[in-house]
Amino acid sequence: MAVSACPYILLNGNFHMASSSVFTISNRAFAYGDCIRETIHTCADRLCFFDMHLQHLREGMKAAMMAIPEKFLNKNGEFSREISKLITKNRVFRGSVITILVFRADFTPKSISPDPIEYAVQCEALDELGFSLNSKGLKLGVVNKDLSMTASTLSNFHTSDNEILRVAIRKQCFKDRLDDVMIINNAGHIVETANNGNIFIIKGDTLHTPPLADGCRADVMRRVILEKVAPELGMTAVSDKPLLLTDLNNKVEEMFVASTRTGIQWVAAYKTLRFMRSKTTNILNKLSQLYESQQ
Repeated sequence: MAVSACPYILLNGNFHMASSSVFTISNRAFAYGDCIRETIHTCADRLCFFDMHLQHLREGMKAAMMAIPEKFLNKNGEFSREISKLITKNRVFRGSVITILVFRADFTPKSISPDPIEYAVQCEALDELGFSLNSKGLKLGVVNKDLSMTASTLSNFHTSDNEILRVAIRKQCFKDRLDDVMIINNAGHIVETANNGNIFIIKGDTLHTPPLADGCRADVMRRVILEKVAPELGMTAVSDKPLLLTDLNNKVEEMFVASTRTGIQWVAAYKTLRFMRSKTTNILNKLSQLYESQQ
């Protein structure tokens, strides 16, 4: 799925050229990584599962002690219309990836109240509508123990807290000639992957993914797969039990990773283990139907 940048962005509701200088060096997102991101998949100008994304964004802002503007409640659709106008202005007629970046406008150290925010919205055009499965399965590895992750309340959101860790892990991944690597937390539990998001394994009719308590991101794609896709396919979703490396044994039939940005990517190999993709393909097809119904 090819992605291309669009010429226009939104900053606090106003259009700007993406190439223009809209931030200063004192911007808290730039200077301190004091920001939260939410990524949304679209079908033309339709924001897929927008209510779920906006709910997740608000929860992250609340956890980060950021004030939530009335617009972010989208009671009369004002925020969704604003983003749809951005898509139209960028002349995106198929799919796109929308990124909402929320950052603290000001910080008062002794204040116990949520701080005011500013926001930016970026649009990236896709060359296709919906999702497609990777033709070549991923080769998966595991991160070194010295790059383990510490789970926190904010781990479930797209923050900059662990971004340096993920960059270091990606560097190791490429050095080892792997397509992706699993991140492990300080309890020795699998969290997610460095490049492609939440990880899922399939054993029979059971779909297993790490619990949020272990630090994985509460991506809307994860929620849609667990709450909508799995039940419609008659699968039992397990998301409250830790996933260990020892669970990746010969009884695992299939493995895949998923995120709003990349969709579903099937894993073909982990060490000496090899995985098929037939059930993963069924999950992707059902997922695509759900996203297409959002049009």
